[in-house]
Amino acid sequence: MRSQRCNKIGSWEGIQNIYLMFKWSNFSESLLVRSVYLITIPIVLVQIIGIIIFFELHWDLVLKRNAQSISNEIKILEMEKDSPSLDNYANTLQIIRTDSFDINEAEQVSNWIFKKRMKHSLGQISENFEVMENKTHFIFFDKKKLEYFYMVPKKRVETKTVGGFFLWTIAVSIILSLISYLFIKKQIQPLKRLGIITRSFGRGIETPNLKPTGSSEVRGLIKDFNNMHNNINSTLDNQRNMLAGISHDLKTPLTRINLMIEEINNETLKNSISQNISEMNTMLNHYLDFIKNEKNENLDEINTSNFISNLAQNYKKLEVLSNNGKRIFIRKNQITRAIMNILDNADKFAEKIFINSNIFSNKWKIEIEDNGPGTNLSQEQLIRPFVKGSDQLNQGTGLGLSIVQKLIKLNNGELDFQKSSHGGLKVTVILQI
Repeated sequence: MRSQRCNKIGSWEGIQNIYLMFKWSNFSESLLVRSVYLITIPIVLVQIIGIIIFFELHWDLVLKRNAQSISNEIKILEMEKDSPSLDNYANTLQIIRTDSFDINEAEQVSNWIFKKRMKHSLGQISENFEVMENKTHFIFFDKKKLEYFYMVPKKRVETKTVGGFFLWTIAVSIILSLISYLFIKKQIQPLKRLGIITRSFGRGIETPNLKPTGSSEVRGLIKDFNNMHNNINSTLDNQRNMLAGISHDLKTPLTRINLMIEEINNETLKNSISQNISEMNTMLNHYLDFIKNEKNENLDEINTSNFISNLAQNYKKLEVLSNNGKRIFIRKNQITRAIMNILDNADKFAEKIFINSNIFSNKWKIEIEDNGPGTNLSQEQLIRPFVKGSDQLNQGTGLGLSIVQKLIKLNNGELDFQKSSHGGLKVTVILQI
């Protein structure tokens, strides 16, 4: 039942991830898309307005006049239909008059604008006059009498320049939009590179200075970032060197004291001093671990189930509640140090520790809970270096969870703290796989 429930949750999270991937807001929030909007929308509006003006002031007016002209010519032919020279006059007007035409070969006029104008104009001749078409002609006739059929060539009304006009407007819009897209994309490339460098630097990964390119504003921004980047690195290096120097200098006298206590005969005093020296060495190791400049470790392939099982063997208080197995690639040493720091912290204050390890879609979720006293610190305080709870002022260095936070961020993961249902602290680690 537990595995079925996990599979359902994993499937639902997969659907949510796909939805978020193709969510329109993800595209509309892009600077590139918004910039293209600013150029494309005015172009499209201008083209639409141009088409409307063309139809209202030119094309519709031309069709109206053509319809009126044809209607007047047919009206004259109807009035003089008994004249012997009528056929010659009709030929001059490029109108074919015939009394033998199969109306079933004709169909309704497809050009609705011309049909509307023609119907209005034919009303001046007779309410019974109708217009239809075949492949080459418009056919006008009295639908009640069906005595004569007047055939007008389509080339008198229709023109191919209209199609060319539409194609031209569409082509211009597409070409201008494509040019603007390519131009803006080239301008935004330096910002995208700056974003990648910023995210990597924020996770504690060593990053090089970025070459200033693009517009003058973007080049100025990159130069300012490089200066800030160099200043921060210089400050961190000075702090690391100072703390490393202090820690190494303190280790030397501690080693001497450790050798000197061997001459003490009082075993109680000797054990007490030795225990304090051991605690101080542990604190110094934490300091050195905290200031360590983590290098990009190579990815190792592991089985998540075996990974958790191997860790559990080192902790007698630990109970594994769920442990899904999947082969993934992670930075094994860094993740091991992070999880062990969490477990060591729980092992100090709790009698029972519980762990859940589950795979959901492309995420590995590890939940560690305990039944200890918990903490009165906020999540921000828990990961702040050297901060300890009011009841733990004389215990540890306050660096354990700060180290965990640094290691998890280096691996593009998330760290969350909540109150456990067992009474203590619940630590959740989510890693992208």
